[in-house]
Amino acid sequence: MKLAWPQQRLSGRQLAAIPLALAIFLSSVTLVALASGAFPVSRDFRGGSLIRVSGENLPDIENVEAAVENLLGSDVDVDPIENGLDIRTDNVLDDNGENLVKSMFSGQFGILEDAITIETMGPTITGLYSEQARNALIGAFVAMAVIVFIAFRKRITIGAILLSVALDMLGVLGCMALFGVELSLASIAGFLMLIGYAVDTNVLLTTRVLKRMEDEPRRRVVDAMRTGLMMNCSTLIPIVSLNVITTAPQLSQLTAVLIFGIIIDIFNTWFLNAAILLRHVERQRRKGYHVST
Repeated sequence: MKLAWPQQRLSGRQLAAIPLALAIFLSSVTLVALASGAFPVSRDFRGGSLIRVSGENLPDIENVEAAVENLLGSDVDVDPIENGLDIRTDNVLDDNGENLVKSMFSGQFGILEDAITIETMGPTITGLYSEQARNALIGAFVAMAVIVFIAFRKRITIGAILLSVALDMLGVLGCMALFGVELSLASIAGFLMLIGYAVDTNVLLTTRVLKRMEDEPRRRVVDAMRTGLMMNCSTLIPIVSLNVITTAPQLSQLTAVLIFGIIIDIFNTWFLNAAILLRHVERQRRKGYHVST
């Protein structure tokens, strides 16, 4: 299989160098974005207001966007929904601000005030969301570690899987910073799904290499990789399709995280984890040889 030539030809250090270099690059991108305040964060975590306009025969999105930006003095995002528009702004509108928005729509576009609903998210709500998202990620990671420990009970195996999953998460953050994908509740859901997916591929590799005795270790890696890449492709095709056709920002963020994660996981599982496991198997073989002699 031509796709598996690195696993057949490269040494363990060469295999590990590729994902580690990628991890260093993407981690650097993440750190620079965080330090400069340029990391994209959605209003789920930074606060703001959602203005929902309901009705038919609404004005053009460009006109609505220009009018609201002119009124509030900040950038807004306007998304079409069924029978209406969703307008998101960083401004946390008070009662006076809400009345100004409704009056503007009524006077400029002839939209009744009853057709406009405004929801605000202040620091209390966004802080609660941040805490819940952090707890969910930590809980998922700990639960995953416990399951892996129960399944394998070997420090090298557990460490390799945890390292691979952790690098997947860091890599996705770097890709989000590079491509401007916002960190939101939807993307957090994508991270949780990605943890489960990354564990599956690593468990597949580990089981094939450590628990099957037929064939050479590199042959087992190649066989596992063949199955794993089929899983990757069958998962990526519908996710990429959904990402391309969707107009909902939440779905776009969710699918983007999964796309980034699955691609990065290919390197972390089939290069880095494979290199660690191959080195472990070779060391065990040498120990067995010395004992037998």
